[in-house]
Amino acid sequence: MGRPFFVLPPSTSLLVTPLHAAHAALGGKLVDFAGWEMPLDYGSILKEARTVRAGAGLFDVSHMARFRFSGPAAQAELDHALGARMTDLPVGKARYSLLLAEDGGILDDLIVYRAMEEDFFMVVNASNRARDWEALSSRLDRTDAEDLTLDGGGILALQGPSARQILAGVIGVEDFCPAFLDLAYLRDTPFGNLFMARTGYTGEHGFEIFTTPGQTEALWSALLVAGAAPVGLGARDVLRLEAGLPLYGHEIHEKVTPFEAGLGFGVRGWKERTFVGSAALTAAHPPSRKLVGFLGEKRVPREGYPVLSAGSEAGVICSGVWSANLDRPIATALVNQDCDGPWTVDLRGKELPVEITELPFIPHRSRD
Repeated sequence: MGRPFFVLPPSTSLLVTPLHAAHAALGGKLVDFAGWEMPLDYGSILKEARTVRAGAGLFDVSHMARFRFSGPAAQAELDHALGARMTDLPVGKARYSLLLAEDGGILDDLIVYRAMEEDFFMVVNASNRARDWEALSSRLDRTDAEDLTLDGGGILALQGPSARQILAGVIGVEDFCPAFLDLAYLRDTPFGNLFMARTGYTGEHGFEIFTTPGQTEALWSALLVAGAAPVGLGARDVLRLEAGLPLYGHEIHEKVTPFEAGLGFGVRGWKERTFVGSAALTAAHPPSRKLVGFLGEKRVPREGYPVLSAGSEAGVICSGVWSANLDRPIATALVNQDCDGPWTVDLRGKELPVEITELPFIPHRSRD
């Protein structure tokens, strides 16, 4: 649907976004990410992560899959297909949701944007595009569905305390998206009509701007000139972990339930509603495991490391990085609900002490 997307020369099968040449010109380290050649960083992951917290960073997240669902049956059918309630989602708002399997396991997490009364837009993880499309299509009988991922458009994420000021100056509009999860459709900006949402994946105040073919490069360049710094997917991972936000394949996957991951809000009303996976959630509640945060000392606890409570194995590390803004190791882990430490992480037979802490590691400012 739409015109063919940008592709690399025949020597590789990786997809690229409209900003591929711009990333290369900025010295971006390009890597394979879910079948797309994307910038990992532009020189320093930690520096880029600090820049987002202090000012504003600009991410190319055009690799994320974009779906559109429309028609008079879309609201009711999406309400049954997804964990989050759609029947009370107002026009002009976005909502976080989970896509569940029949057994209550998490197939993906995603955001739904209600652009119009009968028009819903959805962004899902790039690595799960094909499976999500198949699952959703099988659950929607009377809804028109379209995969827009390869239409030549993209997504720019502008994140950080200076994001609003920079964006307002570039588009020449002051009044847009006053509240978290607000949507805006702005007409006649210097870049044409723009659709955006006050959302992001960093815990900071910010916006995601959905561009059509021909808009992405000009808007990217203008935002950089106005003071935003280019930021790669490496810093994005550091920032999302600092903010305690889950990543599919790490904190969440098919063998994790919403309650174990602390994502009960993604299935709010599960006792009163009927949706795919809802029947299984009764058996999954209360959960036998919980997602926790750990602060390390010198070594980063990496994914897959066993977690010990009072010397006995009690869970596993989901994600671990060196926090750019706390300047120490941080990690998340799924651990048994009835364990309370003292906590260590098993690194090839050597126990590393860790300190349990509340999530997020860094308070969210997305609602500021």
